[in-house]
Amino acid sequence: MLESSFRIGSVFGIRIGVHYTWFIVFFLLVSSLFIAFRSDHPDWSAHATLLTALATTLLFFVSIILHELGHSVVAIARGVKVRSITLFIFGGVAQTAKDADTAATEFLIAIAGPLVSFALAGLFYLLQFGFSPYSETASETFSWLMTINLVVAIFNLIPGFPLDGGRVFRAIVWGISGNAIKGMQWAVVSGKIVAFGLMVSGMLIALQTGMLLNGLWLIGIGWFLLTVAEGSKRAYFMERLAGNVSIGDVIQKEVPMIAADRSILHWVDEQMLLTGRRASLVTEDDQTIGLITLSDAIKCPRTQWSNTPVREIMTPLDRLYIVKPTDSILEVFHIMQQHGINQVPVVDQKRIVGWIDREHILRILQLHVEAGR
Repeated sequence: MLESSFRIGSVFGIRIGVHYTWFIVFFLLVSSLFIAFRSDHPDWSAHATLLTALATTLLFFVSIILHELGHSVVAIARGVKVRSITLFIFGGVAQTAKDADTAATEFLIAIAGPLVSFALAGLFYLLQFGFSPYSETASETFSWLMTINLVVAIFNLIPGFPLDGGRVFRAIVWGISGNAIKGMQWAVVSGKIVAFGLMVSGMLIALQTGMLLNGLWLIGIGWFLLTVAEGSKRAYFMERLAGNVSIGDVIQKEVPMIAADRSILHWVDEQMLLTGRRASLVTEDDQTIGLITLSDAIKCPRTQWSNTPVREIMTPLDRLYIVKPTDSILEVFHIMQQHGINQVPVVDQKRIVGWIDREHILRILQLHVEAGR
């Protein structure tokens, strides 16, 4: 969802990134705060007002990062690896390597973020109280940050997945019923109710009050929550399914092969483009010696395709990641994600018996989901 982001640093080994949509909300927030501060304090200079708006906005996003770090620190302590935290147009999101394995872990991870926001609201209240006799601009900054962190904490506790409150709700249902699937199902239902409620509220605000921007913002948040709730549900059930289906059940036994001395051009024109297979095993003397993919071919200048044998650009067999028929689809999918590969040979007793590719896995899983299996 948030692939188009760039890194701004790391904390505890967690990558901190900014999605390009963040710049939109950054600009809007600075502009809104500038107008609000200018209206409330006409005696401030434009320069001072702008600096206060900028500082307040930056501290707000620091608060969002701290909120997500609250989730992340607890997740790491409970054995759940956190890959990254990304700021985007609707706030921040922490990406974990896996879901929580117990209801207690899910609850603790989910509640940690709002608790951090509540703590920040208290801290900014104390700072506002302490600075009020000395600096009006600092006092206004801390006052706004106190309020917004309180709003963030309360809003996130709404029991609608994927909000923190929805995850807390999921953990509670999971803990009471002992059924993780039931917890996810109820959390997604609550998430959809909240999402539709926000979108309807946004439309009413836009139509009845004329506050178009506020209405559109609520509609956007509602649409985002709806999309993420449905996507999370699909990913959750596909992952559980993938953990129970072995590679041996879905292996592709008809493996495309190409002789090592054939040219890249021959492989592209006579095999890949005609079959739609983006990769082939490379053989020599009836033995598999490597794997060639379209990505390998593209790295070679096209003018050299006709006289370059595939063995020169293939990945040798001893450098390939291989899997066994008894491995689950989930294990193989994690290997593909971790190493950025799309195909892996399947080996049984030191003999290649087939292969599996990412597209085939996703198609199989999607069919299982659609069939209700």
